[in-house]
Amino acid sequence: MLPETCRTSGWRSAGECGFDPELDRLITRRFRHTVTFRHLASRSQAVEQEFKLTLKISFTPPSNRSNALRLLFARFPVDEQETRIADTLQSSERGGLNLSGLMTAEADGQVVGAALLMHQLDGVTLVWPPVVSCQAPAPAAVEDALMTRMCDEIDRTDSRLAQILLAPGDTAETELIARFGFEHLADLCFMARTLSADDVALSPNDGELEFDTFDDSRADRFASVIERSYQDSLDCPFLDGFRNGRAALVSHRLSGQFDPAGWRLYRQGADDIGITLTNEHPEQNAIELVYFGIVPEFRGQGFGRRILSDSVQAAAFTGRSTMFLAVDCGNIYANNLYGELNFTEVARRQAMVRRSARVARE
Repeated sequence: MLPETCRTSGWRSAGECGFDPELDRLITRRFRHTVTFRHLASRSQAVEQEFKLTLKISFTPPSNRSNALRLLFARFPVDEQETRIADTLQSSERGGLNLSGLMTAEADGQVVGAALLMHQLDGVTLVWPPVVSCQAPAPAAVEDALMTRMCDEIDRTDSRLAQILLAPGDTAETELIARFGFEHLADLCFMARTLSADDVALSPNDGELEFDTFDDSRADRFASVIERSYQDSLDCPFLDGFRNGRAALVSHRLSGQFDPAGWRLYRQGADDIGITLTNEHPEQNAIELVYFGIVPEFRGQGFGRRILSDSVQAAAFTGRSTMFLAVDCGNIYANNLYGELNFTEVARRQAMVRRSARVARE
């Protein structure tokens, strides 16, 4: 029987998120916590009862990962869960997805909760918050224990920032992670469009704009243009001063399948104007627009539309069926531009972030 869940986190598969993070090592240490907590005996009563529960919080060994994933995926239809579990485990075996941060909570030998964190090479940790079985004797204690262990692990590593994506209006989940220092970063719109043979003629080459594809000799230029494009950007202004071009190059390699031919730096003569970074997702037959930016001095002159059209055309040449992206919902200029090129919103998530203890001390 599949476990019931008292609260699900909106956990999505790596393919849906567009993330393919990797860790340098397998973490196998186990932790044990005794948690004293206060739990509402009834949501309809303002009466609190105190419980004491011994939980074992463990990083899940490979042999037990399917059970932990079954709990994480419990919100999906039953006939869909096994496919998601199989796809996730296969991605892990191929090295595209690292599950060494998959945690379980056990009480009296029974798995009563699961959560997942994935450290990335760019210093960002992706977090999927706890999903708790209704068989748990004290769901709030399980959530708190898993969140505490995850935050301790984040602070123990070189991670600079932790990120969680939640469904809009998920008040209970938002309140839970806010108690552990997570703040609202932005509401993200996930947009997509189909690619067709007609898109090949979308961006005629007028010879005015040229582009250079990425290689290591151009890394400094690419990093510089990315940093310049952050200036006065409406995308996630909370991160101003935190992100830099070099770290961004590392981060953007992690999403999908990196191909330097898909990374283009556009220029007019000797002036660098903007940048598009696209990665492939073969398992979805899709291209992701990982980053798109225009430097401040060339905004408002139509370059953004021309560069984006060229990126769509290049994506169509690959033969993939879909192109997708994520953008800050508050960036009305970018959203309007994407709409003009037939991107439509397919999902919305609220991004919550937590600065690590090390960054908070800086």
